[in-house]
Amino acid sequence: MAGHIRKRKTKTGHSWQVIIEAGFNSDGERKRLYRTVEGTKKEAERVMTQLLSELHQGTLIEPSKLSVQEYLRSWMKTYVEPNLSPTTIDGYGVNIEKHIIPSIGHLRLQELSPLHLQRFYSDKLKSGRVDGKGGLSAKSVIYIHRNIREALDHALRMQLIPRNVADLVTLPKAKPFKSAVYDEEQLKTLVKIAQGTDMELPVAIAAALGLRRGELLGLKWENVDLDNKTISVRDNLVPTSKGSVTKAPKSENSRRTLDFPEGLVIVLRKHRRMQSERKLKLGATYCDQGHVCCQEDGRHWGPSYFSRKFAAFLKRHKLPHIRLHDLRHSNATLMLKYNVPAKVASQRLGHSNIGITLDLYSHVMSDMQKDAAEKIDVGLFQQVR
Repeated sequence: MAGHIRKRKTKTGHSWQVIIEAGFNSDGERKRLYRTVEGTKKEAERVMTQLLSELHQGTLIEPSKLSVQEYLRSWMKTYVEPNLSPTTIDGYGVNIEKHIIPSIGHLRLQELSPLHLQRFYSDKLKSGRVDGKGGLSAKSVIYIHRNIREALDHALRMQLIPRNVADLVTLPKAKPFKSAVYDEEQLKTLVKIAQGTDMELPVAIAAALGLRRGELLGLKWENVDLDNKTISVRDNLVPTSKGSVTKAPKSENSRRTLDFPEGLVIVLRKHRRMQSERKLKLGATYCDQGHVCCQEDGRHWGPSYFSRKFAAFLKRHKLPHIRLHDLRHSNATLMLKYNVPAKVASQRLGHSNIGITLDLYSHVMSDMQKDAAEKIDVGLFQQVR
């Protein structure tokens, strides 16, 4: 099976015709598949390579007969799975199999219209939950839309459709997310209650450094320097349908080295001694993966399980419910309250830019605005009263 490209003249210039040799039909006649590419020769070559790959894998279908379901499953296999992260693959898989295919998978890809998508999103908002208990949030619908838009954008590049109809729909507006945070006194209480339990170290690290859940559970001793009081964030432990996997941090800014306070040094040294004692006690049964926060036998915690464990810990000690991730927000709030420059706070949190930090913690900035107004009042107007 092979393919070739030939140049064709048009009224406005030229285009490229991709020709794929697809074997023979039942009558012994040669089968050829054709695609016209309006663009450069390189783009035509890319289309030819993709078509040959799909033909080899048995996933190539004539565009006029290709359904949304067939296309999306082929797209997952030939593009998403080889190129994207495990968590993205899982997210797209759920969207496609649980939401998109059951609703619009039967439609022909070339017949998919903005109206189909608009009705689909509307239905999801009203009654889109898989458990049948109401509709999806606007945020969830937007995530499904992004999934569809990326898939159709790929179909457009492969010359399977003339336009991306996902660009023509109106999306619902998601409500701004407002995280729950612990104030300074609540954090002190949490840290104190956690002392002597298996939550002592993870709570102390999350509260002091504002690590993401995956960064906390993926942290290894090789990246902890107790003498210089620094840790380097290099690993991110994330849940997938095939179990937890370690991947690179969320972005280049997320790869960072953080100074940590003396109080955390004490907790870390104590925890390392305890780990060493357990390792000696369990001997060959100890699973030494090098993680700082881990189970008693050395195995890493499953991220989702650990979040439930944290929630149960708060409930058991009658503390206000927050997510594990909200300790990160609490840490950021304290930094801004303590007048740590927003740029420094942003770097410590591993945000890609300072705007993310300021947007997330605007409620703290509001309090700082009031403080600034009071200081200006004292400085400028006290003398005229």
